[in-house]
Amino acid sequence: MKNAFAAILLVTTGSVVLMAFRVLQMPRFFAVSKIAIGNTTEMDMVVRDHRFAMRGTDVMVFLHIQKTGGSKFGTQLVNNLDIKRPCVCSRKKSHDLRKHAAKQKTKERKVCSCFRPGSKKIWLFSRHHLGWPCGLHADWTEHHECVPKYMNKREGRNVRRKFVYITIVREAISRFLSEFAFVQNSGEMWRAASLRCNGRSPTQKELPSCFTRDDLSDVTLEEFLGCPWNLAFNRQTRMLADLRLVNCYNTSGKSPTERGRLMLESAKRNLQKMPFFGLTEYQEASQYLFEKTFGLKFVTPFTQLPEDETRAGNLLPILDSSVLSQIKTLNSLDIELYTFAKNVFFKRLAHFKGADRIRMEQETD
Repeated sequence: MKNAFAAILLVTTGSVVLMAFRVLQMPRFFAVSKIAIGNTTEMDMVVRDHRFAMRGTDVMVFLHIQKTGGSKFGTQLVNNLDIKRPCVCSRKKSHDLRKHAAKQKTKERKVCSCFRPGSKKIWLFSRHHLGWPCGLHADWTEHHECVPKYMNKREGRNVRRKFVYITIVREAISRFLSEFAFVQNSGEMWRAASLRCNGRSPTQKELPSCFTRDDLSDVTLEEFLGCPWNLAFNRQTRMLADLRLVNCYNTSGKSPTERGRLMLESAKRNLQKMPFFGLTEYQEASQYLFEKTFGLKFVTPFTQLPEDETRAGNLLPILDSSVLSQIKTLNSLDIELYTFAKNVFFKRLAHFKGADRIRMEQETD
């Protein structure tokens, strides 16, 4: 079977792509150049078989975007991985950083220690392990400015680390509606987020507050949609982009169209460079990709929450068509980003499924 041709049938959103490739050996990298799918052309996409170096210097950095199922996935990383030295978790008292300063309460929070086998050095950089050392729900820009400095301070500078970024992406409209429902339920909008870029947080002029009141449990969808500085709009694109390319939160130098284009291109590029990202709507496939990419196994399988049992699933059917259209317009970048993410996700899935099938055929020869 070493010289056999393998055909992979790849089903994406509204399109079927048939790819054939000659299998010379089981590849660790599967490169695809200039593949046009829908409105997106992907240059030199690489499907990565990363084999995470738990005993080496790899550090897995989980970029947790709000309302993507990231809390659940983060819990899987610290509680459900079948590894030689599992994370050890305990509950400690801490301030809830999500709350406004005037309403902060001390509560118990689960804190986990995730060390390499036979070492006090860490392999996981995530909220469930370290809290929020780079800021509450730190984005790509904050992580890249903060993580190397934090690790140098914690474990010393004389280490050549490989930071392996991962994240979870969600369908744009469902994610946005879930964030609105969260704000109503919790009464706050992550005001404690630092949003640092180029060494500082945005000024009040650069990023005005959407609301003057502290308790937002009575916020209406009309109010939520009416704030032009609402970071819920296109949140995934902003959090995955290198904001330094658009002068951070200073919007005076570029038109909204140009700024959006640059952020979207950056977000796609950064997402594609991640050896793994999951999709909220495809839990089983996300687990499979993680395991195949890193050579790690989860103990128990992921479960998929039915859409009608989510907050967004309850809101979507009752929305007026004009309101839904407005939400789509305000989240147009995230809609395009999710289409791109889905294309890449299913290409990677097809690669590993095809490799599994070929391996099985080789074993039976």
